[in-house]
Amino acid sequence: MTDKYESAVRCLYTDEDSASLYINEVYDYAVLNKLPVLEARILLLKAEMLIYQGDVDETLSICSTVRKIAQNRGDRDLLVSGQLLEGYCYTDLDMFDKAYSTLSSALNMAQQTHDTTAQIKAYLFLGILYDLQADTEQAVGLFKKGLELAEHSANAILKIRLLNSLSITYVREGKLEEARSNLSNCIRYVEDNRLTYGLDRLYINMALVMTSIGHLDSALAYARHALDIAQSRENRSSIAKALIYNGHILFLQDNIAEAKLMFGQADSLALALGAKNMHCLILEYYAEMAKAEGAFKDAYIYLEAFKQCADSLTERRNVLNMLRLQMENEAAQAEMETQYKLYRLALITIIIVFVLVLGAIFFVYEYRRHRRREQEARQDARRERMRLVSELEQSDKKMVTQSIYRQKKNKDLSEIAENLRRQRAQFKPTNQPLIDSVISSLDSFSGEERWEDFEIYFERVHTGFMKNLQKKYPDLSLTEKKLCVYLHLGMTTKEIANIQHVSFRAVEQARYRLRKKLGLKKEEDLVNFLNRFDAE
Repeated sequence: MTDKYESAVRCLYTDEDSASLYINEVYDYAVLNKLPVLEARILLLKAEMLIYQGDVDETLSICSTVRKIAQNRGDRDLLVSGQLLEGYCYTDLDMFDKAYSTLSSALNMAQQTHDTTAQIKAYLFLGILYDLQADTEQAVGLFKKGLELAEHSANAILKIRLLNSLSITYVREGKLEEARSNLSNCIRYVEDNRLTYGLDRLYINMALVMTSIGHLDSALAYARHALDIAQSRENRSSIAKALIYNGHILFLQDNIAEAKLMFGQADSLALALGAKNMHCLILEYYAEMAKAEGAFKDAYIYLEAFKQCADSLTERRNVLNMLRLQMENEAAQAEMETQYKLYRLALITIIIVFVLVLGAIFFVYEYRRHRRREQEARQDARRERMRLVSELEQSDKKMVTQSIYRQKKNKDLSEIAENLRRQRAQFKPTNQPLIDSVISSLDSFSGEERWEDFEIYFERVHTGFMKNLQKKYPDLSLTEKKLCVYLHLGMTTKEIANIQHVSFRAVEQARYRLRKKLGLKKEEDLVNFLNRFDAE
């Protein structure tokens, strides 16, 4: 079984189907022969594969199983490994506070046990967490800490993963040449040393860099190379992602026909894999392509399908939150049982010490226990305050996000209705009543909420922000003002892209243009700069 376990490790990033076969075989062997440690370790490999495929709920379930095995056996290494993957899942779910506490706890335990591999992974995942929150300076620092440890580690794949993630952060900072140089070195190193790491991922990221630079032909070449590698290894999720990125670049080149072909193949794979997030993204691209071709009726249909898919993903996220609460409850019960055993042992010790040393030791013990309880009470109160503040912030952010989403939806529906009016004469007379009915429906849906109404609500919560911003920068456009509001609310680039129904890259470009208009230097943080307008 050792050979098959190592085969599963080798295939993890290159041949998902083979890795899955090895994982299932080793898992069955471990369960049949009652080998819990082997069972936990093979489950962790499966969890890493599921994360890349986007199956976060199954990964969280595996983390819960691994935690139980680790607690029953007192295995801190297993516990740390499970916490790392659990924290990464919370990052993927945008539950950043929970992700930070879980990953920080794992890093502390890894440092105590001197587990270098776990420390490197912790720095990698924490760096990704800060990168998603647009704190690129902190992200770069964490990636570099991981690279320092990786220099003395035999795990070359972790070094490649760190350099890969660092390159993506450099793209967000506008350091495109550094990103390209890093990825080129990674590709060369993987090829020269024949590492079992997915070259398709590196080529897709290189395509992202070339797209950011504006070299679309080079970007398309890298994306197609990534697709060739994924297809040769029959990695279905990698094939789907490569197809989506090929379609994205072809769409940017106005090659809509070929882009549709790529997205169609990607959608078939996404549906077969059950990857709703990919399907949702492809529906959004279909709507954009339909608008570009002037097929506004089709664009409306795709937007409706996109909305239903997005709502479905939201429901799935709610289920995951319930699963998280269940996992936390199980962990709390396990902790209570552990504490009960410890208290019982302490009680026996106290009795023995009392008999042997009389009242002096008993007094010292009572004093220390009282101090410990006071500290725990203070910590509980502090955690409760932090929880309440976090809930208030999340509630405020959720209300604002819903308001902005409705405005974007209304704008899109109004544009489609207006385009249908302009094209109305081109439809057959027999279709005129249907077109009028569609326009009427769109008009009824598009008047629910205006940006002006949102500004009034925003000013009540963030008094003076818009007024101070307008006073100092009167030339800002409405789009730029909206971007300032989103950033001031603490939204990530990913959240802004989802709300505005635009690509991640479009938001990055908007942020870059806003920085230039505000006259910010490279070292100045845009979010911190905007936060000053509340206090002025």
